[in-house]
Amino acid sequence: MRFTKSEIRKSSGERSVAEEDGMNSEKMSGKNASSGILRTILSIAGVRVAALSVLVVAFSATAMASCGDSLSAMAAAAASVRSQSQVSQSSVQNGSAAASDNAVNTSIVGLWHIRFQVGDQTIQEAFQIWNTGGTEVHNPNVDPRGGNICLGVWKEAAPRTFKLTHRVWSYDVSGNFLGTINLTETLVLGDRGNSHNGSFTLDFYDPSGNFLFEVPGTVVGERISIN
Repeated sequence: MRFTKSEIRKSSGERSVAEEDGMNSEKMSGKNASSGILRTILSIAGVRVAALSVLVVAFSATAMASCGDSLSAMAAAAASVRSQSQVSQSSVQNGSAAASDNAVNTSIVGLWHIRFQVGDQTIQEAFQIWNTGGTEVHNPNVDPRGGNICLGVWKEAAPRTFKLTHRVWSYDVSGNFLGTINLTETLVLGDRGNSHNGSFTLDFYDPSGNFLFEVPGTVVGERISIN
C-alpha cells in the first residue's frame, strides 16, 4: 500500500500535534499536582498554627463550671490573646523579676488579689489565701453557681520566693472525665512584701495522663491588708 507525499506530511503533522497536546497535558498535570501539594502544605501549616487554640477552646467549651472550668477559661483567654498578637517568650518570663531587697514582710501567708496575664492583658483575676500550713485557697472571678474554689499547696523555694501547685480534675457537661489540669506558679515578693510577681503555667493532660499542651503566662498580686 502506497501513501502520497501529502498524506505522509498530513500524518506527520497530526502526530506532532498529538505529541504537543500530550506534552501540554503533562505540563498542566504537573502544575495541578504542584498546586495541590502547595495547598496541602499550606493547609497543614494552618492546622498546626490553629491546633492549640482549637484544643484550648474545646476544653473551655466542654468543661463544667468548676475549678477546672476556671483554668480552662484561662487557657482559652490566653489562646485568644495570642491569636490577636504574638507574645514574645521574654514577655512571658519577665514576671519573675528579682525580689525587692528592702522587703519587710518576707512571708507569703495572707490574702491576695492576683491577676493572671498574657503579655499586658489580664485573662483572669482571683482572691487567694496562702495558709501557714502550706495550703492555699484560690477563688477566681468566674460564675460561682457551679463551684469556683480551687485548692493548692505551696512551699518557700528561696528567701521571698515561693512555688505553688494545683491539681484539678476536668469533666465535660455530661460528666465524662477529660483528664487533669496542673497549675503551677513561681512568685517573688517585692514592695516590702506587699506585692508579688512571677510566672504561671497551665499543663493539660488526657485521661490516661498523656501531656496535651501547655499555656504559660505571668501573675501579679497585691496583698490585701486589714486596713
